[in-house]
Amino acid sequence: MRMRRIAPLSMGLAAVLALAACGGSGGDGGSSEAGASGKTIKVGYAAPVLAQPGQQAFGQGAGEAAKVIGAKLTQYDSNVQSARQITNLQTMLQQKMDVIGTWTLDPGATAAIYGQIRSAGIPLIGTNSDDNGIQYSVWTENTTCEKGGPWEQTADLIARKAPGGKVITIGLDGVPSIDANVKCFTDAAKAKGLQIVAHVSNTSDDSAGGQRLIADMLTRHPDVDAIWGYNDASALGASAALGAAGKKISDGTSDGVVVTGSNGDTAAIDAVREGRLTATWDPNNREYGWLFMKIVKDVEDGKAAARTVLKSTLITKDTVGSWVDPSKRTISFDTLQFTTAS
Repeated sequence: MRMRRIAPLSMGLAAVLALAACGGSGGDGGSSEAGASGKTIKVGYAAPVLAQPGQQAFGQGAGEAAKVIGAKLTQYDSNVQSARQITNLQTMLQQKMDVIGTWTLDPGATAAIYGQIRSAGIPLIGTNSDDNGIQYSVWTENTTCEKGGPWEQTADLIARKAPGGKVITIGLDGVPSIDANVKCFTDAAKAKGLQIVAHVSNTSDDSAGGQRLIADMLTRHPDVDAIWGYNDASALGASAALGAAGKKISDGTSDGVVVTGSNGDTAAIDAVREGRLTATWDPNNREYGWLFMKIVKDVEDGKAAARTVLKSTLITKDTVGSWVDPSKRTISFDTLQFTTAS
């Protein structure tokens, strides 16, 4: 695999957000000749949950990039419900999209509709998903499991602060990409001598759910050294539960419980800055939206890589000062940092 930069590329349903543009130039992404041909690329995307800030940043980036390549992007909100995702995908199939993107919520449930999409000859791009014959996948680094990657680095951070420490993990069981992250971190933690004393599933997928779960876990494991959250909402809920129990949050070296999240949500960045969260991984979600649309264009041009991974960024007390809000970043196709594999 190789890290590289590329040159510029010359919801009906309860909730659908349409972001559309055709050809010309984009203020954030340079110019493209894609729209000059007169063809508008129709792209449908089955978002896992549009209420999540990271998905909103993804949508912003994808919408910007759509203008550059001459595409019409329509996002459909699955709201973390596989049945709703299937309905959304059926709608996209009926509308004869040129390309369909999806973040799989339940591979067993979506297998049939994915098969129908493939049979219709519509390219299927998976975001943090590669199940059931998805032809092309695009990932954020923090949803992959590579040696020296984000979850090994997180295990390192915890092991340095609390060698042999006790860890609670928070997941959203049944979602393939999240299950894979939990396993990756768990394996890395055990390899570094850490003890996974409990695992919980935040089925509400929000901070309130994380807080309730960890408040309960603290009665069973009051001496926990670290809490690993699959997302920032869960980690922030864990932080709140620890605070209510009179426990401190470590900055990675100071006394207290290490609490880590992932998503790079603004609330989590603020929490790192204020000492309420030890660390979070920023997937660079607005850039992720740009990269998704780059793969759309590559698919249309017949040159898409089978697997593409966007670099993620670890945010700690040492790096939070240089973090830039996604909405204020200058992004173009040539600023993206990613690896590819056939």
